[in-house]
Amino acid sequence: MAIRKLKLKADSFTLTYSITLPLPESDAQPAAPILEAQDDLGNEYLDWGGAYGPSPHGSSTHGTLSGRPALPAEARTLHVRFTFLRAGSEQSHEASLQIPGSVAGHSRDHARPQSS
Repeated sequence: MAIRKLKLKADSFTLTYSITLPLPESDAQPAAPILEAQDDLGNEYLDWGGAYGPSPHGSSTHGTLSGRPALPAEARTLHVRFTFLRAGSEQSHEASLQIPGSVAGHSRDHARPQSS
């Protein structure tokens, strides 16, 4: 899993991600991840939903997940956890993203994960 982009908005933020293997599509069991996030100031963020689908070549999945509320200007690091629930099992991916600058409303490409 790779986090490709962090976009800050006035009331939220959105993470764009890709997964090397395609997620299975099923109406009975959604495969979209659940987002948990906390910044370096201790603020926690709510999962605000997202979307995903296969890449054009079909060998990976591309998606977005949003969190609320917006990140405060003072925050420098965002710790995220993506949890996938599928067929009774749970798989998580964690990363710490450096947040360059502090002005909400700017898109930030390639927020660099420190770990996963």
